[in-house]
Order: sequence, then structure tokens, then C-alpha cells
Amino acid sequence: MQNEPSIDLTIDLLIVDDHQLVLSGMRSLLSTHAIISSITEAGTGEEAVELASKHAYGAVLMDLALPGMNGAEASRQILAHNPSTPIIVLAGKLENDDVRELLTAGVRGYITKGCDADEVVEAIQTVVNGEQHMSADVAKHFAFDLLNGRPDNPFDQLTPREREIVDELIDGKRNRRIAEQFFISEKTVSTHRTRAFQKLEVSTTAELVRLALRHGITRGD
Repeated sequence: MQNEPSIDLTIDLLIVDDHQLVLSGMRSLLSTHAIISSITEAGTGEEAVELASKHAYGAVLMDLALPGMNGAEASRQILAHNPSTPIIVLAGKLENDDVRELLTAGVRGYITKGCDADEVVEAIQTVVNGEQHMSADVAKHFAFDLLNGRPDNPFDQLTPREREIVDELIDGKRNRRIAEQFFISEKTVSTHRTRAFQKLEVSTTAELVRLALRHGITRGD
């Protein structure tokens, strides 16, 4: 059963999208809903961050594909300022890595643009009540990943030695220095590095570092 908000609860809603037609449609859809007391619109991530720094919105409906600062970064900055802000991201397509990263960062909802109007309202009600909401297609993809053994953290696939070498690479060390540190040959380091990169689906150290940051991994973790 869907948890309904308290009857006397009303919220200020911030809608962030760079398409005026979408903003107008969302305003038309949501302005008459019982829990919405006001709706503010923003067309960019930068504008959304600025507005949220000045007012504690009851919920934020955030498009991911924004010009300039994208919705993911805007969400992170809003949550850094006020971690309790209920944010629902609205994505044009499903990207599982985005889902994991955003939920880990504190975003409470993830819906795709193929959802119907009732689900938008349901998502707002759910996150306002302090719970998480994912569209059915998002939940289905998550379940598929779990059934196929894909770990939430890809670094968990690594062997202990591969993880040690990856940690040193994240720290900026080169193969020769790693070989000296672990008393192994450069060829052995290269072999472990290649296997680790294949498991993590990265091809460069820069990609490795970005992946590590997305999963909250820093040197020594």
C-alpha cells in the first residue's frame, strides 16, 4: 500500500528542466495536487543549486540531461548543502551506474521519462515520506543485475593482489614502482593490471580513478 503523506502536509516543489514545455506540463499536472503548496521552476543545474541554497524545498524533481551543470552534479551540490532534501531524478534513459551513484549520494527517487503522470505524483509522495522510489523499469534492471551476479561495487570482483595493485594505480604509482614495492616483476604487475581493468571495464588509469570516485574508493580503502 502506498504511504500517503499527512493530510496537513504541504510542500514547496522545485522542478528543474531545460525544456519549457516539460516545465509547463509538470506545473499543470502537479499544481492542483493536495500536497503541493507552491512550484518553482529552474532551467539549469546552476540555477537549481542557487535556488536550493536559499530555500529548503520539500521536494526537487530534477532532470538529468541539463545544459552546463548536469542534473547529477546539481543533485550532489544540493545534497551537500542540505542532505535531507528529497530529490527525484528524471532520466531520459536508464543507466544503472547513474542509479547506483545517485542513490548512494542521497537521491531518494529515480524515474524515467516513460513513466505516467500518476507515478510522478506517487514518487513525490514516497520521497516526502522519507522513503525511496524507483520506476518499475529501474527496479527490473536492478533485479536483472543481481540475478546475473553483477556486484553493486565492481571492485569486489578483484583478487586481493589485483586490488592492491589497483590501489597503487589510483594513488598515481607506475608499474615499475609497484613492482619494486611488492617485490614482483613489472610483467606480473602488468598482468594483474590488465585482468583488473578487464573486470572493471576500464581501459585507462584516468577511467579507473573516475570509477573509484563514483564508488567512494580512495587510497587505502
